[in-house]
Amino acid sequence: MMSNLENLTRKILDEAKSQASVIDEESKRVNDSIIDSKIREAEEEKRRILNRAKSDAALLKERTISNAELKARNEKLKAKQKIIDRVFNIAKERLDNLNEDRYISYIKSTLKKLELEGEQTIIVPKRMQAKVKGLGLRPKVSGDEAVESGFLIKGKGTTLNYTFDSLIEHYRDELETEIAQSLFKE
Repeated sequence: MMSNLENLTRKILDEAKSQASVIDEESKRVNDSIIDSKIREAEEEKRRILNRAKSDAALLKERTISNAELKARNEKLKAKQKIIDRVFNIAKERLDNLNEDRYISYIKSTLKKLELEGEQTIIVPKRMQAKVKGLGLRPKVSGDEAVESGFLIKGKGTTLNYTFDSLIEHYRDELETEIAQSLFKE
């Protein structure tokens, strides 16, 4: 009986070892499958992260280049505007310093184009008052008031402004485009 019992015990143990071996192999296979699945998931996540990083880097590079180009364009526009402002300042200086003959010619030609009626007074720079009075022009020259450059014509309730500052500002917008095209041919 002992031998039957030993045989039976050995048989049970052998069967248990065999089942344990099968369970162990199944466990290894399941573990390997889970590990392989997690490795594939990790590789896929790695690929997504790298693709996103490449996309973000490309976008950042594009934005950086775009911002640099915009900044360079703005600096270029500022420099061009400074040059245009300088051109207007030079023009104003030259107009302010017109010699008497050219100044008188300017007044005569402008007054000829105007249809003045009634009592008006022309206001000129102090340095030109005597010369303009000597021309005997109509309207009469004011001795009380003066302008820096150009002239004003004052009547009852109206003032016609032909000062060089005013004329430059009046024509500035349309002249800026022409000056820019002339100076910055691109």
